[in-house]
Amino acid sequence: MKNLIVLSFVLILSSCNQKPEKQENISDDLGALQYNFPISEPAKASFDKGLLLLHSFEYEDAAEAFEDALVTDSTEVMAYWGLAMTEYKALWGLQDVPAGQAYLARLADTRDERLAKAQEGLERDFLMGAEILYGEGDQVTRQQAYADHMGDLYARYTGDQEVAAFYSLALMWSVPVGRNAEIFNRSAKVAEGILKENPNHPGALHYTIHAYDDPDAAALAINAANKYSKVAPDAVHALHMPSHIYLASGMWDEVVSSNEVSYAASVTRMEKKGLTDKARGYHSFYWLHYGYLQQGRFDKATELMKEMIRLTPLANSTGTNAYLVSFQNSQLVETGEWSLDEAPLELEYGKMSLDGKSRENFFRALMSYKSGDSEAIKAQITQLQPEIESAKLLVTTEGVAMCSAGPSRYAPDKNSILRAKTILNEMGALLAQLEKNDTKAEEHFKLAVDLENESEYSFGPPDVPYPSFEMYGEWLLEKGRFEDALAQFENSLERAPLRAKALKGKIAALKGLNRNEEAAEVQKELDKFWQSPMMAKL
Repeated sequence: MKNLIVLSFVLILSSCNQKPEKQENISDDLGALQYNFPISEPAKASFDKGLLLLHSFEYEDAAEAFEDALVTDSTEVMAYWGLAMTEYKALWGLQDVPAGQAYLARLADTRDERLAKAQEGLERDFLMGAEILYGEGDQVTRQQAYADHMGDLYARYTGDQEVAAFYSLALMWSVPVGRNAEIFNRSAKVAEGILKENPNHPGALHYTIHAYDDPDAAALAINAANKYSKVAPDAVHALHMPSHIYLASGMWDEVVSSNEVSYAASVTRMEKKGLTDKARGYHSFYWLHYGYLQQGRFDKATELMKEMIRLTPLANSTGTNAYLVSFQNSQLVETGEWSLDEAPLELEYGKMSLDGKSRENFFRALMSYKSGDSEAIKAQITQLQPEIESAKLLVTTEGVAMCSAGPSRYAPDKNSILRAKTILNEMGALLAQLEKNDTKAEEHFKLAVDLENESEYSFGPPDVPYPSFEMYGEWLLEKGRFEDALAQFENSLERAPLRAKALKGKIAALKGLNRNEEAAEVQKELDKFWQSPMMAKL
């Protein structure tokens, strides 16, 4: 791999306006920085690497680099800041407050003592940001206070790329649930301002992708997506992130290639560092599986499904268990059957999040529907209903999780409740179909569609494993109601562009309406990425 030069600018004087002395050092392929922190020379190379990794959310490796910086200079204040920021895990919903506080406590026992050790100016202001993140108040309050603090710095330190980068990130994380278009667009503009000065800044590329991560805005981030993996090829997450924009745009070939490279890089890292199977990139592995399914490469998807069944007990982590539920749902929904010799794995229901529980219930219900077992579907409905009611008690009127609900990644919020209620009605529709009750089935389908419409875009593969628009649309096709079916498939394609099942449903609806020329045009769109010709045409 090529080596990119990491440009780090060291303050000579305490004033942030003093022209820094340019220094060069060789780094891994992680991007390029221009910063004004007064980093000591012995710690600089390790600090640079840690900061680059931090911008690509490579938190464990970033922490190692910041620890290395402290080995060379135990007084380097910004290395302690960096360690604390590795526990911030912005956008992942996994901020570890005690761990972050412990890192800060290694610098000094109290906030005042720590701030006194920092140089006046930028260093102290950045350290103050970490103190806010790990200070008083609930997570939503701290995140907003941090965003406000970084906004003040952004106004004061005009043109400082690191101030801008962390402000861009803070803006997005100040939105507790979903995507606020106004705030996310502001975040994107801040990141894009960095790229005008430094087109290889990994954080600016990364945050631009996150800020525009939905079908309506994805086209605005296509250049950042195409570039990020080339700028930071040594960061596993940087290899995956472009696929967020590709998926939101229905670019399935690019989704697959991006995640093939990212997952392979995670395995290489695991083997190089002697890590366990927990270190595999299960996020990119799941996206790859979903991408193969969208391409119609069911054989490749099945290989991955078998491997995931093998790996899940070995990794035995909350994350892998959650991904397995999604894997199994995607396999069943997209292929239409469970064709593996391996039986689906049953996971400990009580340890799952509400999203995980609802998806597990749906998977079992859909399997039971295919075998005609209405009693088993009733059992899944009965199990999920009280989980939804319990989750409501843990969510504030603003739709965010209370502090007692645990890490926000796994805590319920208004969107996870909407998704669970959507799935509950989908299961009700499955049961009604087995009971030959079309009126009740349609009532459930309509409720499911309304609920899913209220929920936010999933930022990736659908959080409702079988989009309700497609379930309802396929039922409408069976009833010969082609116009109504077409509307549902078009709804699905608005939320998930070029989803294969929705495209095939749309083709069937158009043919049912004798709109064959339009059907042929949609078929051409499907043929661009569908790699199973025998199964492409209905």
